[in-house]
Amino acid sequence: MCQCQSDTRKPSVSHIVMEIKGEMSMLNVLHLHGTDVNEIREKLEKKRDEVPAFFLNSPLIVDCSHIKEQLSALDLVALKQALIDLQFVPVGIRGMEPEQQAAVTESGWSVLRAGPKSAKSADVAESDIPEGEAASVATEGSEGDNAPQAESASQSQPTSDTAEIAPAARISRMFERPVRSGQQVFVEEGDAILLTHTSAGSEVMASGSIHVYGALRGRALAGVHGDTSARIFCRSLDAELVAIAGRYQLLDEGDTDLRGKPAMIRLSGEKLIIEPLE
Repeated sequence: MCQCQSDTRKPSVSHIVMEIKGEMSMLNVLHLHGTDVNEIREKLEKKRDEVPAFFLNSPLIVDCSHIKEQLSALDLVALKQALIDLQFVPVGIRGMEPEQQAAVTESGWSVLRAGPKSAKSADVAESDIPEGEAASVATEGSEGDNAPQAESASQSQPTSDTAEIAPAARISRMFERPVRSGQQVFVEEGDAILLTHTSAGSEVMASGSIHVYGALRGRALAGVHGDTSARIFCRSLDAELVAIAGRYQLLDEGDTDLRGKPAMIRLSGEKLIIEPLE
C-alpha cells in the first residue's frame, strides 16, 4: 500500500496573490470650518482650479475637528457627491466624536482615526483662516496615528494690515529644518526659503518663488496662485515634480542633464525651462 506524504512546503513568492502593508502616503486633507456644502464646494473648486493638475483625482480626507458640535447639520451624502463631482476621491472622515461615527458610516463614509495633531493643518497658515471660511485644504503624510506634521515657519504670518498696505510686496518665509518625507510646507503669500534639503515624498508650495539651499527632492510647486514670474532655485535638482503657475513637469519625462546639479526653473509661455544656476 502506497503511503503518500502531504506537501508542507511553503508556496514560492510567485504564488503569493497579495500582501497588506502599512506605508506612508501623502494625502490631501480638507479641514472643514462650516457645514454649508454649497459654500464648501465653491471654496474647494476655487482652490482646485489654482493647481488643477495637482488636485485631479487626488485622494481626500475630510477633517471635522473644527465642526464636531455642528456635524449633524452637515449633509454628508451631498458632501461626498460634491467631492466626486470636483474629481476628488473621498477617502474617509476623521475628527468626529465616537457617538457620531454611526451616522458617518451610514452616509457611506469610512471613519478614520485622528492622530494627536489632526486638528492642526500641515499648511503653515492654517491658524490664520478668516472667520467664515468654509474649508481649507492641506497635504499631510498619513500613516495611522503617526502621521508627521509639517514644519512651522520661523517667521510669523504677516498681519492683514500689512497685506492691505503693500499687496504687491513679496514676503519671504524661512524654514530652517529639513522637510521630511510626508511633510508639506505651504506659503500662502510670498516666497518659501528652505535653508537645508527636502526629502523624497515631501512637498513645498508657495504663491511666490521657492529657494532650496540644498537638495530639492519630492515636489515643488511655485506660483500656486497664478504668478507666472515665480521661479524655483535649488543647489541640487532631484525633484519628482516641479510646477509653476499650474504648469508642471515630471522630471523623469524631461530631457534635463541637470539632475544633482544647481538649477533654476522658470516659466516661458506654457513651458517650464530648466537652466543651470551659476
